[in-house]
Amino acid sequence: MSVADVFQLLAEPSRRHLLDALRDGERSVNDLVGRTHMSQPSVSKQLRVLRDSGVVSLRAAGRQHLYSIRGRSLREASEWLSYYEHFWQEGLSRMDEALQREPRPRMRRKP
Repeated sequence: MSVADVFQLLAEPSRRHLLDALRDGERSVNDLVGRTHMSQPSVSKQLRVLRDSGVVSLRAAGRQHLYSIRGRSLREASEWLSYYEHFWQEGLSRMDEALQREPRPRMRRKP
């Protein structure tokens, strides 16, 4: 899965909600319905998309289906984004320096 595919996958807010709900570990479909306040058909549909893309995995435990995050695809996108993080840090540092050089306005005293 390419980085572009990951971003396209994450563009759907309901998929991001599901990933947020899975962040702390394995969850059943019913648990995800409760945590995301999405309908069961919608949760199942989005989980199928996430599973088909390799972002989540499915494990059967008796009659329950448990989903969990598979981080490899997400890690690749994170690594790609981290390359650009220094631009943000550099820009924020320059802005901070510029603000430090600006004269501060005098506060008026109340009569």
